Amino acid sequence: MVVRSHAIEEALARYRPGRSLEQFFYTSEGLFEYERRTWLARQWFLIGHSSEVPRTGSYIVRELLGESLIVVRTATDAVKGFFNVCRHRGSRICRDDGIATAFTCPYHAWSYAIDGRLRSATALVEGTDKAELGLKPIRLREVGGLLFCSLDPKTPELDATPFLPGLEYQGVPGARIAARRHYPTAANWKLVMENFHECYHCLPAHPQYSGVMGHVKRYSMDAAGPAADWNNEVDAWARTEALSDFPQAIVETADADWSYTEITRFPIGGGRRTQSEDGQPVAPLMGRYPRYDGGVATFGVPPFSYFFLLNDHAVLFQFLPRATESTDVTVTWLVDAASAPDAVDVERLVWLWDVTTLQDKAIIEANAAGVRSRAYEPGPFSKLELWGVPLITQYIEDLRAQ
Repeated sequence: MVVRSHAIEEALARYRPGRSLEQFFYTSEGLFEYERRTWLARQWFLIGHSSEVPRTGSYIVRELLGESLIVVRTATDAVKGFFNVCRHRGSRICRDDGIATAFTCPYHAWSYAIDGRLRSATALVEGTDKAELGLKPIRLREVGGLLFCSLDPKTPELDATPFLPGLEYQGVPGARIAARRHYPTAANWKLVMENFHECYHCLPAHPQYSGVMGHVKRYSMDAAGPAADWNNEVDAWARTEALSDFPQAIVETADADWSYTEITRFPIGGGRRTQSEDGQPVAPLMGRYPRYDGGVATFGVPPFSYFFLLNDHAVLFQFLPRATESTDVTVTWLVDAASAPDAVDVERLVWLWDVTTLQDKAIIEANAAGVRSRAYEPGPFSKLELWGVPLITQYIEDLRAQ
């Protein structure tokens, strides 16, 4: 059992709804260690894509919350995950991604089958039960081509019902990775996620994104006129352009009721076909799309994994808390597996989210620097930041209930 400190208890008691968190929540090493062992360990994290473990014995090595993990495709075609820790004396077993028929520890040569069972170990004391010395598993789900894991065996089951049909329609299970970029951000994960969940900053901080995405008019301005214009544009798109067969998608009209765990679709805006700088395609159509309708579908597996599905590509966002003031942001771009390399314009493909995420990294790190100041105190959220409030509210409620 992990014991919560008095400092954490007092900070939770001081929390004021409707305001940013106090400095302690963003800078306390003791709090981050408590989160890492409890609340964070009970979340589902996107760890990879099925194409990274394409055949029996293919494996990847990933780090999550200070733990090294092995994710491998077994002989039954199931993908399993294990702690990268030898059951002998704790040595790391694998260093890099690869393909293997067994995992052999480089220290004393204990060997494990790819399903985690201890296969061989020399000079064991008589009576040692090898069946009890397999690699320790992690919870792992392969859902529509996406690999999710959690470190706590008591984590509630991942419900993929709202978004699995959309992933299959998009062709994500059979997609390939066209690009992946990493954006290590020197800030606590809460600052990173608070920023991701609001568009109040879009107009001043993201000129490129604001120029491409029409919904900025609705979510970045407290003005009735631009919001009404956007709602009218969405309504017209839904009637005349939007594909009607995208499964279980909610069109994000003005009166639509939706949540991050449901797929919502809306137009990019301005007649654009995809999220490139000129709005023109960057790759062949994905999955079952019969034509371009200029739409983008979004959903998430809160609080750390979010997805954007375009007609010709998909964008995966992974947020991985690394340390008290360090968060890894990884963006992966998928295209149809049948797309020839010369049919995918990678630089135009990554342009929007690459420039936007670099801008986010800069403003979040500036935010983190200010939060460290003795002058910092929690300020009130605006009306345009309300999408991030449920994340923080749920986090506080969960910690209080632990």
